[in-house]
Amino acid sequence: MVPYNNSSKLIQHAVSSVLTTDASSDGHSPGIRSLASHADDDDDNYVDQQLFFVTSYSDFDKLAHGPRGHAGKYTLRVYKFFANDGALVLLHINGEAANVINPAFSRFHPFLNVVYTCTEDIEENGKILAYQIESDGSLLQIGEVDAGGTSTCYLTIDRDQRNLIAVNYWDSSLVVIPLSKTTGEFKGPIHSVYDPRQGKAMQAAAKKHGGVNHSNNDDSTIAQRQKDPHSHALVLDPFEGCVAYVPDLGKDLVREFWYDKECGRIGCELNTLPSGLSTGKADGPRYFEFHPKFNIAYIVNELSSTVAVFSIDRELLSEIARAAKLKKSMDAFKGRSTLKLIQSIKTVPSAFPTKLNTCGRICVHQSGRFVIVSNRGHESLAIFRVKQSHGSSGKTRKGTLTQVGFFHTRGETPRHFQFDHSGQFLIVANQDSDTIAVFSFNLTSGEIKYSGNEYRVPSPNFICSCPISDRDGGDEDHLDLEKVGNRIHL
Repeated sequence: MVPYNNSSKLIQHAVSSVLTTDASSDGHSPGIRSLASHADDDDDNYVDQQLFFVTSYSDFDKLAHGPRGHAGKYTLRVYKFFANDGALVLLHINGEAANVINPAFSRFHPFLNVVYTCTEDIEENGKILAYQIESDGSLLQIGEVDAGGTSTCYLTIDRDQRNLIAVNYWDSSLVVIPLSKTTGEFKGPIHSVYDPRQGKAMQAAAKKHGGVNHSNNDDSTIAQRQKDPHSHALVLDPFEGCVAYVPDLGKDLVREFWYDKECGRIGCELNTLPSGLSTGKADGPRYFEFHPKFNIAYIVNELSSTVAVFSIDRELLSEIARAAKLKKSMDAFKGRSTLKLIQSIKTVPSAFPTKLNTCGRICVHQSGRFVIVSNRGHESLAIFRVKQSHGSSGKTRKGTLTQVGFFHTRGETPRHFQFDHSGQFLIVANQDSDTIAVFSFNLTSGEIKYSGNEYRVPSPNFICSCPISDRDGGDEDHLDLEKVGNRIHL
């Protein structure tokens, strides 16, 4: 595969310093627009074209949780986005359900027009699929590897784009797979595995074998969910790229690992700490996000419907990076955390029963001024304003959160949402009502407003932003793009 050159055209990412992760036939609401109706936009979109890669569940029996919508006959869709009115046009459908089962997390390569997606299955190892995505929305599969574990739920590309790191929720394993930096293709199978269970058998059973439905949040479900560790994400620190943060939903912990950048492996566990206030109630950490400007990180706790705010110890991160470069032992850093809890805030109204909600995605807006969380059960987006400076009294800290409000997502179970690259539109995947809905985002107030655009998609579970440009060029354009760099959020 030649990743950029396609005849005489060059396909690249749009240059941007920050980027924010079959009910019937694929019918659309009255908000649908044809490609012809957007002819006036075409010139702009050749330069800066926004595509979205949307995945669907196809076999609910293979999942730990229990979707209530309609399983998809096809699981991959590519849409073109129009920023003048927030409309989407369906360009491509792929992934027959028998071949691409339950793709549930996707990652767009930071420099190549390649998208990766992973399949979710609690009984058989997941698969990680790589597709070249063209400017017309078509997908060309360029690779497939075994994920090395069950219910694969998260993908990370390391800082040098030499490895892809996958997280398997059900058996909690973490695996590293080598990538070609030039093409984005897999260079081989797994070359590093970390197993937090240390080979022990799972205690909890799958729901079809008498286990619980992980969509629920009652005491009996939580007791079963937390019998075993359940890694749910892996995020590398953006400063040094040498510490991996892994929320363990099963044990209410955030695990801090040394990531060996040179060898491409999870080196050792440095520390664990609670993901919240340790009130005696389950937290269930799900996702971890860094602030784009401050030394701050946010964890969304799925079971307690809270966001935990942590300060980052940059000096300790630098110490770890220097020691790694000098090939020193990491033993000196064990038991020392780079995180310190400074705030916990609810994602649902105070009178709303926590047991009726589970959190989905967390996102820091590219401006750094807002944090957004999806609530599955309350069927809302909780939006928070980020404190931009320390309070004069010293009682509030930069990076902490205050509530803007709660906004209904016009559907059920908003599992995922995604901003367009401008940060002015937000698309929500309402899993259990088989719809995706588009909202405008007010950059001043943080409030969202329904655009009138809604589309039928069977059991949508993830929306991946794929901004690309289609233009004439050569190697110099590629080098310039690498100098600028992109920051991609889920």
